[in-house]
Amino acid sequence: MTQPDSFDLEAAFENARANPPQMSDALSARIVADAERLQPSAPLWQRLIAAVGGPAGVGGLVTATVAGFWFGVAPPGDQVDPLVLFGAVDTVVDEDLTELMGVGWFSEEG
Repeated sequence: MTQPDSFDLEAAFENARANPPQMSDALSARIVADAERLQPSAPLWQRLIAAVGGPAGVGGLVTATVAGFWFGVAPPGDQVDPLVLFGAVDTVVDEDLTELMGVGWFSEEG
């Protein structure tokens, strides 16, 4: 340590703060390309869920499926049974459930 300390460290820091190094656009593009190349692809089920709109889209599809199945199995009273339309069933039978309701809910007391 025989040389005199002629290097001003604080001046070097001020110069670095005043003129920060800039990354070139080519270097930035190479970094992004490398990151995209090394990024693992999403699993198939995640890509399918994203294709239908995420969890909200899947929820809507499930709700529509359940409602459609419900209307197909037990259509409302004023609707025609789809099995009759396709010829799978010859006639529609109206069931009288009054015998099953023999618990006396509708009878008068006294």
